[in-house]
Amino acid sequence: MRGNESASSTTAGGSGIGGSTGNGGRRGRSVGSRRSLPTGRALVGGLLVTMAAVVVFAAYAGANERPATTVVVARHDLDPGQRLSSDDVEVRSVEVSPEIADRSFTDVAALVGSVTLGPVAAGELVQEGALRLDPDGSAGPEFSFPVDRERALAGDVRPGEEVDLLATFGSGSDATTEVLARRARVLHVQEARTGTLGSSGRLVLTVGLASDAEVIDVAHASEVAVITLVRPSGKGGRP
Repeated sequence: MRGNESASSTTAGGSGIGGSTGNGGRRGRSVGSRRSLPTGRALVGGLLVTMAAVVVFAAYAGANERPATTVVVARHDLDPGQRLSSDDVEVRSVEVSPEIADRSFTDVAALVGSVTLGPVAAGELVQEGALRLDPDGSAGPEFSFPVDRERALAGDVRPGEEVDLLATFGSGSDATTEVLARRARVLHVQEARTGTLGSSGRLVLTVGLASDAEVIDVAHASEVAVITLVRPSGKGGRP
């Protein structure tokens, strides 16, 4: 009897020790899966994405950046009616739109002797609409006349430059062309208007002429002939 009890006790004890449900039993730890580190391919992919974003941003910033343009600005405040000297203006490199650059000047010498039509603040761009150009300082006779845009260098004419004025009389094979004035300086350019309908496709030019005789010739041609502008080559063309 004692032997059977001992065996039974041993069996029960063994079952208690080996089992996992007893109070004295030790439960095994449940170990979750570890988070894996990025692979080399993933790192390279992320780097490429970052570089692409930087390139796109640089391209966008470059596209919105205006190139620096050399223009003439007022060195100090200018009063209306003031005749400019080289001490009144200076050249600076600034960022402006192409439209503003086309109405500005790049050479101080081209403005010496010109007269301001209104106040210009220090550092402000000196634009063609703010001046009456007279670079030589000697005002000669001035005359305004209309001209077709296609005969005025397709409209690509600006104050300060010099042009030759030609007139064509008649039409067809009997037409004749003569020179009215050489190197007439353009003082002002504006669009010709027809009431409230807007531009008529013509320009009104104000030019400085060398003599009263040239004024008479241009005035006559503007009534009976077709006037054409020619930009001369060499010195004295566009400033």
